[in-house]
Amino acid sequence: MKLVFGEKCIGCAACAKQCPEVFAFDKERRRASVRPDAVPEEHEAAVRDAALICLVGNIKVTDE
Repeated sequence: MKLVFGEKCIGCAACAKQCPEVFAFDKERRRASVRPDAVPEEHEAAVRDAALICLVGNIKVTDE
């Protein structure tokens, strides 16, 4: 799985709530970010769900 986190984050924190093991939320900057370089296999489903619920389509997931 390849995860691309773009620059369109609006700070809703939905991804961090869905999968806090992969997405972090900085309350000061009001932006989310990706924690690890690679997505652990056990969190792939949660990352795909986070991509689906992202309000601005900032998270892209591919099967690479």
